[in-house]
Amino acid sequence: MRSTNLKRTKRGYVRNLGRLPQGGQPKFYLGHDRVEAARRLELLVALWQVVEDLHASGRRPGPPAWDPSHLEVAKAVARGEPLKVPRDGDYEWPETYYRRVNELALRLGTPVEPANRRTYEVGKEDNLDGIGDYRAKLGTGIGTDRPVLTGQTLHQALRAYQHSIEREYRDADGTISDNGKTKVTQIRTILGYVPDIDLAELDYQGTDELFGIFRRRPPSKRYGRPMARKSCTNYIGELGRFLRWLHLSGEFQWRKPEDFEHIRRNPRELDEDTEKEAADVPIWTVAQLRILNEYATPIERVFLLLGLNCAYGADQAGRLRIGHLHLKDEGLSYIRRVRRKKKTRSIHLLWRQTADGLRWALERRKSQPSDSDILLLTEKNLPYWRKTKGGNRSNAIPRLWDDLLKRVLRDHPNFPRLPFNSLRDTSADMIRRLAGEEVASLHLAHKHQSKDENLGRYTNPVRKRHFRALRRLERKLESVFLAAGEAPWSQRPKTYMGIIKTKRLLELREQGVPPRQIAEELGISVASVHRIAPTRQRKPRA
Repeated sequence: MRSTNLKRTKRGYVRNLGRLPQGGQPKFYLGHDRVEAARRLELLVALWQVVEDLHASGRRPGPPAWDPSHLEVAKAVARGEPLKVPRDGDYEWPETYYRRVNELALRLGTPVEPANRRTYEVGKEDNLDGIGDYRAKLGTGIGTDRPVLTGQTLHQALRAYQHSIEREYRDADGTISDNGKTKVTQIRTILGYVPDIDLAELDYQGTDELFGIFRRRPPSKRYGRPMARKSCTNYIGELGRFLRWLHLSGEFQWRKPEDFEHIRRNPRELDEDTEKEAADVPIWTVAQLRILNEYATPIERVFLLLGLNCAYGADQAGRLRIGHLHLKDEGLSYIRRVRRKKKTRSIHLLWRQTADGLRWALERRKSQPSDSDILLLTEKNLPYWRKTKGGNRSNAIPRLWDDLLKRVLRDHPNFPRLPFNSLRDTSADMIRRLAGEEVASLHLAHKHQSKDENLGRYTNPVRKRHFRALRRLERKLESVFLAAGEAPWSQRPKTYMGIIKTKRLLELREQGVPPRQIAEELGISVASVHRIAPTRQRKPRA
């Protein structure tokens, strides 16, 4: 490490030392006394050397960088506070924490206190118990074989597994697939909860404890509440797939312990889980759908109708291609496509307003140059459903839906704020009430439309029943379509005062109320009155 003199500033002696994971150097303020500042700097240098050794030995990946635990200790050193070592994450094992605190005290040559005294004491007892057991085995002359450390850690193996996922799960364009992206995200979350122990410690008890972390539903680092049961189930599933991969990997020295398959994998159930599971699925009412269609712009209306007519979520609507459309001036118009997730064919008869909206979208598409045949593009000629440079899904559709809800909430403060995919739930719920469960499953493009999963191998779906149900639903939603007005596909002028206030303005203007009086009643400027409802020019006298 480069040796430089201490610099004095208005805030005392200061020194940059080490590296942060995101780049750059942290700045440590060491106080105003030069002798004390030099002592603190000496401790900081020793602490940074510990961090460098961790990375050099492979226990931490990548180039040396301050991790949250050591950086917290370093800041305490700089302030001259007693050295208290926090746990390395919420799930660092007690015996590992105990050893780390004492190793750090030896390396720094100064007393070090554990920030979590209870965990430290538990770790101390565990280590003493382990020593006692080992001495007992030495006395009997049996069972003295202890696991030989491999030098390979759990975090190293998880990152190698992550790299294998990133290599294998690729789309035709070379980018990581949606499934692969989900798995990588899950692995990164798992890394934040499991301890970085040597693989030799993953015997039956050690492996069971890994699953136990998620069986017990740890607090979410984002919300501070116990993780959702579904999330823990997903993490446990991915952890199991990782351990199977690790067992077969020639790169790592680890094999599944005996009785591995008997490890429990079901997350615990909380009282709120029962309440949540018993609750109804939130859906839109017909009255709420009328308001949404009234406030929607043409492109928002297309997404709204696709959600209601075809039970499309954001991914199905955003991936809709021109070749999927079968629009006819006479006869039935429909969308025919294959749902990738379930590998099932879906055919949806189109309502009149939906078909008109898709014709409008096709005309709009002609002025949008693009190599893709995706139907719905943003104003920048990019697909609404696309990957960002970082490999994540674009939030263009949720953002578009949020813009619509914001306009509605301006006039209707108590309007529910449900996500875009609630349209899919609403559509399926209405079809189920009109035509039953089998037709609702067909409407959702599920793989199985009945409890007999083999029925689809011998029979074809009854699509006429589905089409009749869509016609009945179209009649039920007639008032929703009328709410779009006489010109649903013309771009209305932008207004920042809301539809209710605009309607009232036009009504007062029609009654001949002076602009100044309208402005006072509605709380707007006179210029806004003239902009929205210009004064009619008088006809010249003959």
